[in-house]
Amino acid sequence: MAEGSTRSPWWGFSAVSVGVFMATLDGSIVNVALPAIRGHFGASIGGVEAVVSVYLLVVSAALLAAGRLGDVLGRRRVFTGGMLLFTLGSGLCGFAWSLPVLVAARGVQALGAAAMMAMAPAIVTSTFPRERRGQALGIVSSVVAAGLTAGAPIGGAILSFASWHAIFLVNLPVGVAGAIWASRAIPDEEPGERPPFDGLGALWLGIALATAIGAVEMAPHQGKWALALLAAAVVAAAILWRVERRAAAPLVDPELLGDGTISIGLLAALLSYAAIFHQTLLSPFFLSDVKGLGQAGIAATLTVVPIALMLTSPVAGWISDRHGARIPQVLGGLMLAAGLAWLATADGTTPMPSIVAGLVLEGAGMGFFQPPNNSVVMGALPASKLGSGGGLLATSRNVGMVLGVATGGALFEAGERTSFVAGWRLALGVGAALGLAAGLLALVKPEGGRAER
Repeated sequence: MAEGSTRSPWWGFSAVSVGVFMATLDGSIVNVALPAIRGHFGASIGGVEAVVSVYLLVVSAALLAAGRLGDVLGRRRVFTGGMLLFTLGSGLCGFAWSLPVLVAARGVQALGAAAMMAMAPAIVTSTFPRERRGQALGIVSSVVAAGLTAGAPIGGAILSFASWHAIFLVNLPVGVAGAIWASRAIPDEEPGERPPFDGLGALWLGIALATAIGAVEMAPHQGKWALALLAAAVVAAAILWRVERRAAAPLVDPELLGDGTISIGLLAALLSYAAIFHQTLLSPFFLSDVKGLGQAGIAATLTVVPIALMLTSPVAGWISDRHGARIPQVLGGLMLAAGLAWLATADGTTPMPSIVAGLVLEGAGMGFFQPPNNSVVMGALPASKLGSGGGLLATSRNVGMVLGVATGGALFEAGERTSFVAGWRLALGVGAALGLAAGLLALVKPEGGRAER
C-alpha cells in the first residue's frame, strides 16, 4: 500500500465510490427530468438541452486542471473539495428560479464532478498495491456503470412523488456526509515538493477544449456556429501553446505524453468510448422507430450495456493483475467490435434476444477493455503526477464520448438518405472498426512504463 498508511485501501475506495457514483448518476438522472424542467420554465427543447450539454462541456474542460490541482494541493483535499462543490451546485440547481440559473448551477456541479473524476483513479492507484490495482480500478468502472444504470429508475421514482427539484436536492445530505467521510477515509500524501499550478494554462486549455467540443457537437446541425467555435478553439490553442512554452510547470506535461505507454493508452481509451457512443446515441431511435418498443422497453433494453460492463470490469481487473493487461485488453476490444458489428446487422426482423445478445457482448467487451487499460496508464505515471494522469485519462474518455456522438450522428445522417437501417449500419460499422483499433493498440503498447510501480 502506498504512502505509508496501514489502513486498508478499501476505506479510501469507499469514499471514492460515493463521489464517482454521485457524479455519474447526476449525469444521467437529469435526462429523465428534462420534460418536467421544460414544462416548468416554458422552455424549448433546445433550451433545456443546455442543462445537459453544459455539464459535459465544463467537465471535459476542467478535468486536466483538476488533475494538476490534485498534484499541487493533494488528492484528498481536491477530491473532498470537489464533492463539496458538487453538493453546492446541486443545492443551487434545486433552488434555481430560472433556466439560465439552472444552467449556471449545472456548471458549478460539473466543476465539482471534474475534481472527483480526475482524482478517483489517482487515489486508487496510490493506495492499492500493484497486484490489486487492476481489480480496484475495475470496481471503479463498475461503480460508474452502476451510476449510469441507476439514473433512469431513481429519477423516475423521485419524479413519481416530487418535483424535478428533488433530483438535485437529494444530493445535499449525501454530499455533505460523503465529504466528511472522504476527509477521514482517504489517506493524505506524504509531504514533498509539489509543482506550481499553471492557472493561465488551465484557463486557456479550458477555453480551447470547451470551444472545440462545442464545434464538434454543433457541426452536424449548425455549420456556421461550428466554424465560429472551431476558429475560437484554434486561437485558444495557439495562445495555450505560447503560454505553456513559458510555464515553469506546464499543465499539459510533454513528458507524460511522450511516454508510449501513456499516450497509446489514452488514445485507446478515446477510441473505445467513441466506438460505444455510436451505439449509445442511436439505439433509442432504432428500438423506437424500427423495433417499435415503448419507453419502458427501451429503458430496460438500454440497461443491458452498463450492467454487462459492471459485472465484467472487476473480473478483467483481476485477470490483468495476475496475468498481465494485454490479453484482457485485446479480448475486450475484439468483443466490443464484435458486439457493434453484430448490432449493425440488425433490422426490423431481428429478434430482440439477438439484439440483447449484441448489447451484452458490447458491454462485456468494454468491461474487459477499460480496467486493464486504465491500470497500465496509471501504473506508468510517477507518483507526483498521478492527478495529472487521472485528468488526462478522464479527458480522453469525455472527448471520446463527444466524438462518438458527433461522428455517429453524422454517419447516420449520411446513410439515412437511403434508409434508417442503412444509416444505422454505417454508424455502427465504423464504431466496430474503432473498437477493434482500440483493442489492437494493446499489441503495440508497452505493458509497463518507466514509472511502473
